[in-house]
Amino acid sequence: MCNDRIWTLLARKLSGEATPTELTELDILLSSSHIHQQSIKNIVHTWNSAHPQDEEFMEATYLAHIERMKDKGISIDAEANESYNEERKPKIFFSIKNLIVFSSLAILIIGTWYLVNASQTTTTENNVQANSLREVTTKKGNRTKIQLPDGSNVWLNAGSKINYSKNFEGKERVVFLNGEAFFDVVKNPQKPFIIHTSKIDIKVLGTQFNVKAYEEDNTTETSLIRGSVEIFLKNDPGKKFLLRPNEKLVLNNDKTIRNEIAKKQIRNKALTETSKLHVAIKSLSYFNDIENVESSWTRNILSFDDEPFSEVAKKMERWYNVNIFFKNEKWQNRYLSGSFENETLDQALAALKFTTGFKFNIEGDNVSIY
Repeated sequence: MCNDRIWTLLARKLSGEATPTELTELDILLSSSHIHQQSIKNIVHTWNSAHPQDEEFMEATYLAHIERMKDKGISIDAEANESYNEERKPKIFFSIKNLIVFSSLAILIIGTWYLVNASQTTTTENNVQANSLREVTTKKGNRTKIQLPDGSNVWLNAGSKINYSKNFEGKERVVFLNGEAFFDVVKNPQKPFIIHTSKIDIKVLGTQFNVKAYEEDNTTETSLIRGSVEIFLKNDPGKKFLLRPNEKLVLNNDKTIRNEIAKKQIRNKALTETSKLHVAIKSLSYFNDIENVESSWTRNILSFDDEPFSEVAKKMERWYNVNIFFKNEKWQNRYLSGSFENETLDQALAALKFTTGFKFNIEGDNVSIY
């Protein structure tokens, strides 16, 4: 009964109908309730942050909630569904009654879904892990392409690992990634595609994008080729970022270090709004008129554009299956640009040496830069 009262009061608060007494009651109930406070914050944030560019994503989320409730045997009033569809169509007159019906339905869906599932203590990730997962890994020096159960294609870069359910059971297509992968996702509005990494979660309906999420790297990156993706930060669940085609999100994994990449912003507004989170949004880099740097590896081209040698070295380690050591630290912060397709390790290093002046020595799998 306490939980029912909380959702009723929360609905009235979000619709602007709650009285001061009801708001006080809601605060008291929330402080003494077992309901996770972050769940409340997420619901309020979702309600308040609706954005026109999220229309496709929000529609899929709405349909997913409807399907969940149907699975639980909860019937949805047809008139209320019609009011939702009508609200999305341009028109001159929109009745207050329909607005209230739609608002109440949205809160009812969120609240009911949460209450039905409140007794379950496992998260989406744990639920998927409880099922049989398939794991695909690539060693350093190797790359591979796989097709997921829904027909989506994934290119897996060197030193990467991806886990996913063999049949994509449930209402979401969930994968877990450690490393770098390029995704070409089959569109299915009623079954969103979710990617979990150690630092971010990515939600998408159907699109092409690249994700670089090596746990040992200084940054986690998502580069969008076409479509749209929403990115959620695990250390701040209330924050989400919507990427547009030709945009790249860079998250500095270490909050104690201001990564130089974050200083090279193209969208100054993004830097101002996200500087505390060490998040940057910028345009994709291209090494010619057609090939973008972020996904060129899927065509067996190792490329980098104005990146510090320390980051380029990590790419080369995975690409050539070697270990690179800096005997002279001054070279780590030297910015490099280049692309290699069929070059050997020796040829690639020689080309970089020509433009920078460093020296190198190769002994087996170990490379010394000095």
